[in-house]
Amino acid sequence: MIRILKFWSILLLSFSAFSQKGTICHYKIVDFKEFEIKKPDDETHRYAVNTLNQAVEATLKFDFVLQFNDSVSSFQLVNQMDNDANKPGAAAIGHAVIGKGEFYQNSKKGIWLKTSETTGKKYTVQDSIDFDWVVTKETKTINGFTCFKAELPENKQIKEVWFTPQIPTSFGPLGFGGLPGLIVEVKRGTFVLSLVEISTNQPVNIKKPDFGTLISAEKYSKMMDKMRGTIFKKN
Repeated sequence: MIRILKFWSILLLSFSAFSQKGTICHYKIVDFKEFEIKKPDDETHRYAVNTLNQAVEATLKFDFVLQFNDSVSSFQLVNQMDNDANKPGAAAIGHAVIGKGEFYQNSKKGIWLKTSETTGKKYTVQDSIDFDWVVTKETKTINGFTCFKAELPENKQIKEVWFTPQIPTSFGPLGFGGLPGLIVEVKRGTFVLSLVEISTNQPVNIKKPDFGTLISAEKYSKMMDKMRGTIFKKN
């Protein structure tokens, strides 16, 4: 009898975890600055830049998905295959330009995770959820939502983000969060990622990533710096 009760308890817990209700958001690249051809007479340079711009065009078809409930979120690029025979490898290059991997946040535990694969090795990078946002008075409407502009002055990659208090969650794409509302748009480097579709009260199944070696963000950053130093070291 005890074994039967344990079986049903496990089954009910599993069903409850699988049938969580949450929100699913789809994001797209809506703007991307093309690379300029600075050496028109250099065929190799011209070919490389044209290839990169084909990759830029390919990223406009990418679908990024953020799903979240009250306390956890997951964001990642949906696998995108090359469908254009005239631009072989463009999607793969686009992945390299935009970045791959899953971002996971647990707001109750203050945990931030990102999966990464470097030189054939898998890592789950862990950090705390700690963003020093500066919220401005600027507003604009994005897909019907009134949004406020926020900046990270010490982050050179992020130009700006726009969030809306109309969707009361602290999550956002690309692992960003900690604002009083959903991050609707991110201007990062040469591209703009924007919310294009949102569905509430949807079944979501968000699991903490278990991908290779767990490493702190500090150690991972030092490892990458050392790796870059080795690659570009002068003989």
